[in-house]
This record gives sequence, structure tokens and C-alpha cells, in this order.
Amino acid sequence: MRRIFALTGVALAALFALAAPLGCAEDFKQTIDAATVAFEGPSTRATKQFIYSRGTPLEVLVTIEGWHKVRDAQGGLVWVERRALGERTQVQVKSAAAVDAYASADEVSPVVFRAEPGVLLTLVAPPTNAYAQVRTRDGQIGFLRIDSLFGI
Repeated sequence: MRRIFALTGVALAALFALAAPLGCAEDFKQTIDAATVAFEGPSTRATKQFIYSRGTPLEVLVTIEGWHKVRDAQGGLVWVERRALGERTQVQVKSAAAVDAYASADEVSPVVFRAEPGVLLTLVAPPTNAYAQVRTRDGQIGFLRIDSLFGI
């Protein structure tokens, strides 16, 4: 009997291990208004927490009745109105120090520019391998490591 329970436990653990990546797909959106107010709860009567500028990427965690519970690049958890978010086209540098952007998707190619922490960049193409192609506000294009970006 113990053997059956042990095998059942192992089978369930394997099933959850396989299913977890399927349900963990991150859903990133970005703010579309010049100023998006973030609230403590899913109501305009809730306490205001932050104001996000246009293009700020946010990870959607929960959606209920016209509201999204989101996480920002600093880890803050707040609620924003569903209509205030659109499809993601921008990412944010999340590293503590400036990061190099390369001419191609490898670290041996020339550095094109340096991106400071918190700066918003436009995603040029879907990420491949460990790099994402991005564009600065003034038009410079380069490749940054995905692990230095929030919103992917």
C-alpha cells in the first residue's frame, strides 16, 4: 500500500512539474496614457499608489471586472484599470547598473550604446536566444541581454 502511495506521489509531482511551465507564461502589457494611476485595490476609490508614465511595461498577474493586478519592474504590486493598458512594445532596463547594447546578438560585437537602469526601450523584434533587439528614443538600435530587461 505504501508503494502505491509513493508511486502516486511521484506521478503527481511529475505532472505538476510538467504543467507548471505551461501555466506560467508571463503576460506583459504597457501603459497607454501619459499618466496611469495605480491603486491599492481594484477600485477608483482605493488608495492611489503610483503614477506610471506612457509606455511603462507591467506584468499582468490577475484580471477581474475591468481591472488588472500588475507587477512593475521594481516588484510593486498594484491595480490599474484594464483600459489603461495596451499591447507591449517597450521594455525597461531592470539591472542596477548601465548595460551595454551590442551591434549583434553576442558580446564580442561592438558596443553601440549603454542603457541606464530604468530607461524605456522599444522592442524592435521578438527576442531570440539570450538577446532582444531594441531601439532608443533617439533611434539607436542594439541588442541587450534578455536578463537585463523587464517586460519580456
